[in-house]
Amino acid sequence: MNEKRIETQLRSFFGFKTLPFAKDLEPDRIFALERLDQALQRLRYLADRRGIGLLCGHPGTGKSTLLRAFIESLGKTAYTCAYLSHTTCAILDLYRQIAFAFQVQPALRKADLMRQIQDRLLKLACVQKISPVLIIDEAHLLPASFLDELRLLTSFDGDARDVLALVLAGHHQLESNLRLAVNEALAQRIILRLRLQPLLSAEVPPYLAFRLELAGRTAPLFLPDATEALARASRGIPRVIDRLAEHALLAALHARKKDLDLDCVNQAIEEVDP
Repeated sequence: MNEKRIETQLRSFFGFKTLPFAKDLEPDRIFALERLDQALQRLRYLADRRGIGLLCGHPGTGKSTLLRAFIESLGKTAYTCAYLSHTTCAILDLYRQIAFAFQVQPALRKADLMRQIQDRLLKLACVQKISPVLIIDEAHLLPASFLDELRLLTSFDGDARDVLALVLAGHHQLESNLRLAVNEALAQRIILRLRLQPLLSAEVPPYLAFRLELAGRTAPLFLPDATEALARASRGIPRVIDRLAEHALLAALHARKKDLDLDCVNQAIEEVDP
């Protein structure tokens, strides 16, 4: 078969160097929005302040992208960062994940394991002068009992000082979970709350231009009515925008259209059904 692969056809037909709506963005290539930059700066403040923070948003609004940028922004000598995203396992397994992330060989008993982790965090912060940062993604899936235990894990010297920066990230269900009576003590200790919002309609065109430019194309590609339809159908959620735009590209390639019009986006909407 001499037929070119679709990926090669897309690059050649639209003048891309890479595919524009793949999810393998570099951490330093985040869409330039003032509120995203502010969120990143506040996460950095949390790392320096050593407290508990909350990052919430609807699926696809960019929490993981922001967290990758946050991790990348931390100096490798001044911080040690542990990232967890497997949150549906048993509580003891969660503790083991935390221990391994901070280079601790975990003990068998939970009480011993918890003490190991706290000793390691104290050594990092007070002896080595390295700020430990723990990020738990998909935290809305954590058992309520473990959320309360996180309060105990972050309590040092009778809760007299902060040693660990803890970021809990997840869907808005996480905020509902923290309103439960069992989690009230933890909720009171959260010093930073960030809520990621979908893109506004006016922000969708520059977002599309940003993704296209990263792929090596500076010329406009989406016609105005196509962009408006894409913004409405996606509800401003970047992940949905990406999927619709990718399907619209495939539709335009099949029809040999150099500009993506409303028909291309409508076809994408039928295929993706966001």
